[in-house]
Amino acid sequence: MKIPAFKTTILIVAVALLVSGALQAQSHGDQFVGTIANMEGGGTAPVVIHIDHYSSDQEVANLKGILAEKGPDALRDALWDLEAGYIRVKGGLGYPVAVARSKPEADGGRLIRLMIDRPVSFREAANNLRSMDYPFSYIEIHLDASGKGDGKLIAAAKVTLTGTTVEIESLGVQPLKLMDVHSR
Repeated sequence: MKIPAFKTTILIVAVALLVSGALQAQSHGDQFVGTIANMEGGGTAPVVIHIDHYSSDQEVANLKGILAEKGPDALRDALWDLEAGYIRVKGGLGYPVAVARSKPEADGGRLIRLMIDRPVSFREAANNLRSMDYPFSYIEIHLDASGKGDGKLIAAAKVTLTGTTVEIESLGVQPLKLMDVHSR
């Protein structure tokens, strides 16, 4: 069966556009590696954070509206539908990052903030532990102009809205520390 030249040309152009679109989409992502350190109990682990895309102002405004109108449970449900990237600790499976934001800083570096609807263990849910009130994880990374930096990870966080300010409260006394963060 012969395929007419016109259809072949259209097919080639379509494939070229798809491939160039995929390559362009990949170029907008960031990948960082570093080490998570538990400053209270000790111990470290390697971490990989991959960001496919950064969340838009509109996405963040929508999520803020959900938090204001319906509360943190509805926010968690909304985060389930979003995936801006993933985080992988100790070479394990990646867990989706729901929201990723990047903001330039005055020193030429940038501030990256990530929000995750954290995995809740069966034990937590079955026993209705206090940690169930902290269904989010929050990551904040400060990078200098060379792309190196550090940050913090709040593994179990409560999110509230006071006026127009989103407040993040940690279940633990001290967040985990992200050290030696850099682009991969």
